[in-house]
Amino acid sequence: MSERNLLLTELRERLWRTDPARQRRRRAPLPLGIAKLDAALPWSGLASSGLHEVLGAAGDAAGFGFAAALLGRLPESAGRILWCRGGPAARAMGRPYGPGLALFGLAPERLILLETRRAQEALWAMEEGLRCRRLAAVVGEGMEVAMKASRRLQLAAEAGDTLGLLLSPPGRVSPSVALTRWRVTAAPAACEEAMLGRSRWRISLLRCRGGGQGEWLVEFDDEALRLVLAAELGDRPLAAAE
Repeated sequence: MSERNLLLTELRERLWRTDPARQRRRRAPLPLGIAKLDAALPWSGLASSGLHEVLGAAGDAAGFGFAAALLGRLPESAGRILWCRGGPAARAMGRPYGPGLALFGLAPERLILLETRRAQEALWAMEEGLRCRRLAAVVGEGMEVAMKASRRLQLAAEAGDTLGLLLSPPGRVSPSVALTRWRVTAAPAACEEAMLGRSRWRISLLRCRGGGQGEWLVEFDDEALRLVLAAELGDRPLAAAE
């Protein structure tokens, strides 16, 4: 897209966003379900009309679990979820595993899985999907998104009033206009949680438009299907615990 066409598109969407009727139709933010995390965000949750980025580590599926836990909180009435994968980075990560997603509350039948040979094709599909109000959310996996492309995705999310999640390839961090940027890594589970099979993650809010930063240790309660704060007993010095 040329600079002229990009500018025209942005101007049209700015005018459309100022339509009072559209403001009444705006979707509510998606709460993470933990008061401290939601309080750190200016929307008291993830803004539904925006792009949010999740960074992970190589060989670590924590980012996928976090994304699935968030998407599982979306009501079924909001629509289905488009999951776009493209390029060698996405193929190296392996396909989303239905039973594994279900453990985090995300029903596999809600997904529309789109795989492309090239990352640019998946990026195009993600942008088009974000403009569709019939989708609850759009996920982009394995794509290295430059600043200009992230800007288009954000504009598309605003135009479609749709939640966008970008699962960036490990080790590749590019400048972005995403509303939030998170880093999610696996954390050792306490003995009792390990026996119950609970996932434990270290979640860092690296950047938030209009907000701050923070870091939390959380667990996924697979009975209640929700995130909960975890006690950091194992991280405290022995003297401090006495």
